Amino acid sequence: MRGLRSKAIERGWIGEGEPLLVGRLAFPLEADLPDVVHEFNRPARDAVVAEALEGMAAPQANPSLFGPEPQVVVAEVERYGIPLRTVLGMESGLMRSDPYYDAQYLSHFYRRHYRNLYRPKRFSHSWFLSEQIRSGQRILERVGSKLPRSGRVLDVGCGMGGMLIPFKFDGCEVAGCDYGEEYADRGRSLGLEIRIGGPELFRGEEPFDLIILSHVLEHTSDPVHFLREVAGLLKPTGICYIEVPGLLNLDKWYNGNLLEYLQNAHRWHFTAGTLGAVANRAGLRILECDQTIVCLAQVGSADEMAMANDGADVLGEIRRLEGALAAKGASRN
Repeated sequence: MRGLRSKAIERGWIGEGEPLLVGRLAFPLEADLPDVVHEFNRPARDAVVAEALEGMAAPQANPSLFGPEPQVVVAEVERYGIPLRTVLGMESGLMRSDPYYDAQYLSHFYRRHYRNLYRPKRFSHSWFLSEQIRSGQRILERVGSKLPRSGRVLDVGCGMGGMLIPFKFDGCEVAGCDYGEEYADRGRSLGLEIRIGGPELFRGEEPFDLIILSHVLEHTSDPVHFLREVAGLLKPTGICYIEVPGLLNLDKWYNGNLLEYLQNAHRWHFTAGTLGAVANRAGLRILECDQTIVCLAQVGSADEMAMANDGADVLGEIRRLEGALAAKGASRN
């Protein structure tokens, strides 16, 4: 165990002697989370750890989107047991992975390991497609009244494109893009237009009435630039639907356990406030946003100095969650 830690320090993934806000999240973990790491994804996890410690993955600095600010190191490890330093901006409340993977390794990770690492115990392509269709129906119910008849809908990071199916049945013109060729091929077999790549593939084409970014923004290298690209594809009255994990909503989705929430594919961790500030910097005007996080936005004037002030709230929430977990463990003993 000490050898693994020494390698992680030597490679630059974690610091030596840095105090942690959450002491239990030091690398390496004492034991895997049984519902997260299992026989189907353990080989992928072990490969990612080995590639980080053996130098295939080169750590690169990942500075705050809001400029320099005081920060605290929250964790050295994420839920799969992979070394990953997570820091919290004490003023903004933006939490991020720093350092993070270099672009060359990220391409390799998403091509070779991502789907295998993140697969649940019970997985099939039909299950995944059905989950996407259910999510698409939920989004349609939320935004459908804001769309014109036969509106144009784009799903960025669409996977198989299942979220587009309810919109297609509702008479919309739909398209998607994703970097996963296998999933894209399966979506195409259903008659969906899915392109390999990102939103830049749609530049210069007729703009969209709705662009869906469901669990995409937290993966991007530069969320402000990415949202600016997306904003350029929207009609003036178009809607951008953004959904990301909510840092102030861990009780609902992650059993109140920060370890279950942290994952190596997520570079950024948002609150409604930090996401709103990022969107404002990109030229998107927030219509609705909650701590789920689900956010609706339209094209507006960019505020390149937009800031968030959620640091105290995030710090207090992490301490509350850790206290609740400790109390629960004590009651069991």
